[in-house]
Amino acid sequence: MSGIIRLSQLPRLVLGAIGVLWALAGCAADGGISAEPPSASGEAQAMAEVQVPLLNTYWKLRQMGDGSHVSAFDNQPEPHLVLQSGSSRFHGAGGCNRLHGNYSLDGRWLRLSAVASTRMACPQGRRMEQMFLTTLAQVRSYSVQGQKLLLSDADGQVLLRFEAVYLR
Repeated sequence: MSGIIRLSQLPRLVLGAIGVLWALAGCAADGGISAEPPSASGEAQAMAEVQVPLLNTYWKLRQMGDGSHVSAFDNQPEPHLVLQSGSSRFHGAGGCNRLHGNYSLDGRWLRLSAVASTRMACPQGRRMEQMFLTTLAQVRSYSVQGQKLLLSDADGQVLLRFEAVYLR
């Protein structure tokens, strides 16, 4: 008897099917159901609107000043910073060597000090890394805008541009 539909159940089944079809038609009209996956640009826009914390975030260097975009060289660490909460210390990489130091934070003011790095010989990027280390000492303020971190000098000139990176 489990596979047999009774006549008394037929109106409920028809109404249920009509309800499901009506709901699906409404979702499709509203864009709720789509044959295509959500666009990457829509996902990127949603991520850009999320405010990332300054501390304990992996900040990948994207650009120094108004210069060209920074990228990592093969088999070398990408330039990045992580400001650790609770310790007033930061660590990262300059594109070749590991780096670390201290930071002080007061409102939007940020100062990086005692910047030190390892001294490994690298086939590429040594000049860019030196410029990065020198620029870190000039930082006086910061601004987090969504997934972006801007580090500026005392005059408000943007020195370094970073982007938050997440492990996948």
